[in-house]
Amino acid sequence: MNLDPWALAFSLLPWPERRKAELWGEYQSGERPVLSPREAMELERLERELPQFRKDAAARGARLLLPGDEDLARFLDPLPYPVALWVQGTLPPAGPALALVGSRQASPEGRERARRLARDLTRRGVKVLSGLARGIDGAAHEGALEAGPTWGILGSGLDHPYPPEHRGLMARMVATGGGVITPFPPSAPPRKWHFPRRNLILAAWVQGVVVVEAGLRSGSLLTGRLALDLGKELWVCPGAPENSLAEGPNFLLREGAARVCRSAMDLLEDLNLPLGT
Repeated sequence: MNLDPWALAFSLLPWPERRKAELWGEYQSGERPVLSPREAMELERLERELPQFRKDAAARGARLLLPGDEDLARFLDPLPYPVALWVQGTLPPAGPALALVGSRQASPEGRERARRLARDLTRRGVKVLSGLARGIDGAAHEGALEAGPTWGILGSGLDHPYPPEHRGLMARMVATGGGVITPFPPSAPPRKWHFPRRNLILAAWVQGVVVVEAGLRSGSLLTGRLALDLGKELWVCPGAPENSLAEGPNFLLREGAARVCRSAMDLLEDLNLPLGT
């Protein structure tokens, strides 16, 4: 396969985000980006080491997918520049998909709501994606697994799943036909700046995002904002004003940025999908 060296650089080399965006913008406009001597050397070394990257992925029961690989274009087109994807299991198939996100410190009621939403959506053929975090994310994956496959996007490499107690959940997701996907190499630990990229990928691959519970400073609100920036739908589950975990959803409703989600029926109706029985 003839891989574009520039796409390869942007997908695999750990250059700063701002630098990648700058170089990719130049490349997309038809210019040949000018690399520093160090960057040029890193790109040359990467091309030599690429076969080992694929072997390292295979040793972990995963595939390394790069720009130019078959069927990857629809996953990369919504993103600002190419990414590499390490995939255990499958990529989400074409068709309706939603991301369910929310607080890591979710209430029992919030976790049950996420579980029920994910289960009901999956039963009706809607793919459920989330970020494999504690709280709402984990509950959404668990609920989807009651009815079918689900897909998770990690903010770390496959050697360092975060949180580590979700290793069993990840294995079940892969075993039931879903997948665990990350844009970070296997050795990458969870870093604070990894999660915005994870959130962008999550928002880019779905028709809309559902924020189940979240405080005002929650990263889940960032995922919701990213969905709006990408022209996607945004729903929230509202809550009592005195509930701190309802502050985020209630704020988005107050702004007029989101629709109300009371059940999976609201989501299906808004997406013009069959309601079923």
